[in-house]
Amino acid sequence: MTESSLTATLLANGPYARADAPFELVDVNGPDAGPFLHRLCSQDVLGLAEGEVAPAAFLNAKGKVQLTVLVWPTDEGFRLETQRVQADALVESLQRYHFSEQLTITRVEAAGCHELVAAATDPLRRADTTSSGCRVAFARRGVQFVRSYGDASTAEAAPLPDDLAEALRMAAGLVRIGVETERTTVALEADLDDHCSAKKGCYTGQEVIARLRTYGGVNRKLCLLRMDAGDAIDAPTTLLELEDEIPVGRVLHAISVSGHDGRVGLGYLPRDFQALGTELKLEDGGAVEVVGFADA
Repeated sequence: MTESSLTATLLANGPYARADAPFELVDVNGPDAGPFLHRLCSQDVLGLAEGEVAPAAFLNAKGKVQLTVLVWPTDEGFRLETQRVQADALVESLQRYHFSEQLTITRVEAAGCHELVAAATDPLRRADTTSSGCRVAFARRGVQFVRSYGDASTAEAAPLPDDLAEALRMAAGLVRIGVETERTTVALEADLDDHCSAKKGCYTGQEVIARLRTYGGVNRKLCLLRMDAGDAIDAPTTLLELEDEIPVGRVLHAISVSGHDGRVGLGYLPRDFQALGTELKLEDGGAVEVVGFADA
């Protein structure tokens, strides 16, 4: 099985929708909003066109990933969308680095977040923000996410259970910080290459990212895994190569999905074991196959 076939299997009965998706919006508005965000996050926010959405990360000085967001320009500044569990940390981080800049940082009050998830037919990444609501569309690795705030979508779709939503997020390679990353995880290890602009100037952690890109990249990288059925994995679990049963990597998170065989997981592997179709196993003997993200 490959990444595309796993995604197709998960989306076979879609599109899917849920009424209370776990995301929030934060506005950074004012004349200094652009330069402020540009120097803090890893994306070229000043290069974004009207309505264009881009993924971005906030890193520490050593290139370790701290937060992830989607970002796009608005008439008054920029809007950030983040996973709900990151919202407090995002606002605190922005406020920590806000000194004399002419800007405001505001959590957007919205009547819930309606999410539609479907197979991506094109790499759509666009946002429309009005006084009555907001709609953001973002495609990654064959999965299209459309989230509406303040104005629920009327598209017909099957209900999206939480376990399937998690599996599709993992299939798209959109990590949960602190679940599928660790304090030592560098952004490029976590499959966040498209979150980190290669064109912009200095930002926090940029020197480390630039050096890694120049001198051969990272030694390990996030991989999408298909695993035998079993309990959920919520803590780092060793992956073994088959012949000599030598530890070669770790699963950080894996879940079962109702109506689907096996588990979907994310883990980190060195280069020699990242190829699609690589077979590994857990210490309990459960079979593991690499199905996505190698050399993406």
